[in-house]
Amino acid sequence: MIDNDKFSAALGTALQRERGLHGSVGTQNEKILHAALKNYYAPFADEQEIKIGSFFADAVCEDGIFEIQTRQLYKLKDKLREFLKHSRVTVVYPAPSALGTLYLNEESGELVKETPMRKINSLLKAFEELYSIREFLNDENLRIIIARLKIQKRVYFRGNFPNLSNRSAKKKLRVEKMPLEFSEEIILEGKTDYARFLPKNPLPELFTKKEFANAVGESASSLRPEVLRTVGIIEKVGKKGNSNLYKKVELYG
Repeated sequence: MIDNDKFSAALGTALQRERGLHGSVGTQNEKILHAALKNYYAPFADEQEIKIGSFFADAVCEDGIFEIQTRQLYKLKDKLREFLKHSRVTVVYPAPSALGTLYLNEESGELVKETPMRKINSLLKAFEELYSIREFLNDENLRIIIARLKIQKRVYFRGNFPNLSNRSAKKKLRVEKMPLEFSEEIILEGKTDYARFLPKNPLPELFTKKEFANAVGESASSLRPEVLRTVGIIEKVGKKGNSNLYKKVELYG
């Protein structure tokens, strides 16, 4: 159950530490987001940055090892191979439930442009990330938490307002992601937890990936079916022309 008072305190601690270290907020991309989640799940300083074998874990507490990874879950592979031998491991992956953007002049502090907060319903990126660590998804010691957050992206620039269609100009921008509110916690620690990602719209008994994608309202390139196949929610049963055919696996009885 989400405790937003606890999350506000965790965010406040992260902001204080950043100010103390650097004199201003947001000196490293996604630093605040990472630190806020780490403080939320393991609030005591002596639980954080603990060495286990050859690696440092973000946190170790009575609930096991915690790794906060804001992107590129595949980079955790070596850590997971080591950590899962020793303990329950929780990987926390933040995904926006709503996103807005501020454009700020770094020199003057002036707010130049703001895009309104918009709801984000898609978990497309989350499935790409889960697919990248699919070899671990069935490990009974692994728990995944998709932390859905209301996020304000703050884009800092120097001089004149940048041409956002220019790639080289965009690379010079400094971006920080500020979490404003903890909206939803999706906990995945067993096959039945992944069943929530089946389409709410009806599927034929045998279906192609394209039919699955249409039923969930995602592109055919979505990796959702492959993640569900990895954890045993659906299975491949044959071919229909050039397309693979799948069916849902009976989970009970």
